[in-house]
Amino acid sequence: MRGISLLVLCLLGLPVRAAEVQLFAWERPPLVQQTADGQGAGLVPELTRELFRRAGSSYRLSFLPLQRALLKVQQEPNSCVLLVERRQEREPHYAWIGPLLISRLGLYAKADDPLQLDSLEQARGLRILSHQGSGAGDYLQGVGLDVLYSNKESLNLSMLQRSRARLWATSAAVVHALAANPAPREVLPFLTLMEDIACHPQLDPALLQHLQATLQQMYREGWVQALYRQHGVSLD
Repeated sequence: MRGISLLVLCLLGLPVRAAEVQLFAWERPPLVQQTADGQGAGLVPELTRELFRRAGSSYRLSFLPLQRALLKVQQEPNSCVLLVERRQEREPHYAWIGPLLISRLGLYAKADDPLQLDSLEQARGLRILSHQGSGAGDYLQGVGLDVLYSNKESLNLSMLQRSRARLWATSAAVVHALAANPAPREVLPFLTLMEDIACHPQLDPALLQHLQATLQQMYREGWVQALYRQHGVSLD
C-alpha cells in the first residue's frame, strides 16, 4: 500500500504533456495555403510549425472557412484558429497568441498606371479589390470606399491587370509571393494589421503562456524577421 502511494506521488510530480491542439486554418494564398495532402504551406504555416516545435506541443491542422473556424473554436476548448485579425468586438471571446502576422497594407495599382494618391479620400469613386476576410476590405468599406471582394489574391491580381479595378488592397508579402512581372506599384500605404492565433478562452493557461513566450523569443532572436525576409517582406 505504501509502495502504491509513493508511486502515485511520483506520478503526480511528473510534468503533464499538453493535449494536442486542434488548429483550424483558412486558406489565404499565398500566406496560408492547403497542399494536396491537406498540409499547410506559406509564411504563416511555416512560422506556426516552428512555434509549436519549439514549445514542444503538438497540433492537428484542418482547413475551414474563417467564420466556421471561429464558431468551432468557441465550441471546442482545446482548439485555435490560425490567423485572425484582433478587433475590439472579438477580443473577449478568444485567448490570443501573437502577433503572428504583421501586415502593412497598401493600395496597389498596375505598374504602368500613373495614379498617385495622398489619402484614402482621393480613392473615392475608384473600385478597390480585396481578399475576403483579410480585414482590409472591411476597413476601406468603413470609410465609404467601393470594395470588390474575391476569395483568391491571384484573382485580384488578374483583375487588376485586366483593369477590372484600378486599385488592389493587399500587402507586400502577397505581391512578392505572386511574383507578377511587372509587379503592381504601391500608391498609398493605409493600414498596419496585427493578426494572431485565436484560441478558446479555456485553452490550458500554461500552454497559452508558453506559446506566447516562445513566440516572443523567436522575435528576439530574429527568427521571425528572417522568415519574413525569405518571403520578401520587412517588419520595419
